[in-house]
Amino acid sequence: MTSTSVCVTRIMAVDPGMRYLGVAVLEVEELIWYGIKTFPGLKLLPDVRAEVKQYLGRLVRDYRPHVLVIEQPFYAQSLLSQNLCKLTEEIKDWGRWKGLLIRSYEPTAPKAFFCRDCQTKQSLAEAMVEIYPFLQRYLTFLPWRRRYWMHVFDAVALGLMCQRKLARSAISP
Repeated sequence: MTSTSVCVTRIMAVDPGMRYLGVAVLEVEELIWYGIKTFPGLKLLPDVRAEVKQYLGRLVRDYRPHVLVIEQPFYAQSLLSQNLCKLTEEIKDWGRWKGLLIRSYEPTAPKAFFCRDCQTKQSLAEAMVEIYPFLQRYLTFLPWRRRYWMHVFDAVALGLMCQRKLARSAISP
């Protein structure tokens, strides 16, 4: 690949959770779809696993991504959740089975990539709004809505960071 060629990659980025699953689909740097899958009530891992695979399966069928990028559990609360750790690994295994290239990053990676001084969820969301102004409507100060939509901001940032890293590696000698 020459340095003038463009790396066209469709990425599905996933911010997994036992309550909410944030997903974004990007083609190159165009955000073509985003959403949140909600798992209301107390759910067991087998129930969530089945719903996640069904949901992601529809997205793979509809958008045909080449890459699945997923946020790894990192912070103490998520690392202590055996269900979340298992779900994350199962999503990666499922993606491999579907023939997708798998990339995973800790939640600190997009913050370091897009936010210089203040590496918080809020600053990451603001950085995504600068790139995708139509996401502004989801940047709210209501705590419950904010927590919900942060999953989309995390997924979008994860996908965009992965796209830029893949593009860089494709053009570097």
